[in-house]
Formats: sequence, structure tokens, C-alpha cells
Amino acid sequence: MVWLLLLILAGALSACGGGDGASFAPPTAATHCGVNVGTERLTGKVTSVHDGDTITLNGESVRLASIDAPELDQAYGQPSRAALAAMVWDQTVTVTYAQKDRYERVVGTVFKSDCTNINLTMVQEGAAWYYEAFQCEIDLRQRQDYAAAHAQARAANRGLWAGDAMAPWRYRNGVDAKVPNSCPNGDAASL
Repeated sequence: MVWLLLLILAGALSACGGGDGASFAPPTAATHCGVNVGTERLTGKVTSVHDGDTITLNGESVRLASIDAPELDQAYGQPSRAALAAMVWDQTVTVTYAQKDRYERVVGTVFKSDCTNINLTMVQEGAAWYYEAFQCEIDLRQRQDYAAAHAQARAANRGLWAGDAMAPWRYRNGVDAKVPNSCPNGDAASL
């Protein structure tokens, strides 16, 4: 009976991100390098860096989750791509993911062998935005990490924040991305 109560409690906590996001992961997630991530893994050498949020390894196109980088023809597009290339080009990385997007790209988190989270590093360096429109796809702890990295890069005028930066979603669509007020698991989305 105690194990059943613990199982129910674990399920309830995982549904709300476990409070700090570190204790329990959603059923479709696993932990890699101390981060709650998707259960699927792809490891290989990066053979192409398309832009600041898309790479290729093992013949798979990978879209970096939780971030959005400037388009190549947009201000800071080329430097963003160069920043990502400097981090991963011709290096072996592990991508953790749970889904593919409508273009059949893997949407995942890229880790170097030393556990550097490349997605988060791109935001920290001011080479990409934290893509808050998709924040409900990550746990609370990661949302806090991305939001803090975004705020710190902006406050320091780092990378794209040194100029008149326009968010890529606004550049592509002419409108701001819809940011959820709450996530289906009950967490408040915005911090």
C-alpha cells in the first residue's frame, strides 16, 4: 500500500515538474547530464551547422529546443550561426529528444561530452533567444535557467543584444509569439 501511495505521489509531482524540476521527470523524459530531457538519444559528429539553432549529425537535421536564433538573412544571423559552429562543428555531441517537428527535424537538447548544454549556452552568449512560446515543453528548473540566461545576456548587451535585436518569430511572421500564461501541468508558465 505504501508503494502505491509513493507511486501516486511521484506521478503527481512529475506532472507539476516536481516543484524545482529536479526530482521527477515527466513520463516521456529522462535525465542526461542532470537535466530532464527526452528519452531518445542521438550521438554523432556534427557535419553541418545550418544556422544558430539547426545542426546535422548522422544524417539527421536537429532543431535546438527551447531557443530561437536569428534567421541567416536577419541582423546577427551569421554571427549566431558562427557561434553555434564554434561550439559543435566537427565534434561529437549527444542530442536528447522526445519529438520531431513538422519538418521531421529532431527537436532536442544538444550536449557536449563534458555535459555542456549547447542550447542554454547559445542563450547565455546572446546568440539566441529563449523561446518562451514553447516553455511548457520543459520543466520548471530549465525554464528558470533559460529565463535567467536570457535576462543576463540582455542586461550585459551580449551578442545580439548589443544591437537592435528583433526576435526571429517577429521577423518571420510580423507578430510576437504567443507565450502561454500557464502550462497543462498546472505550473505558471511565466516566471
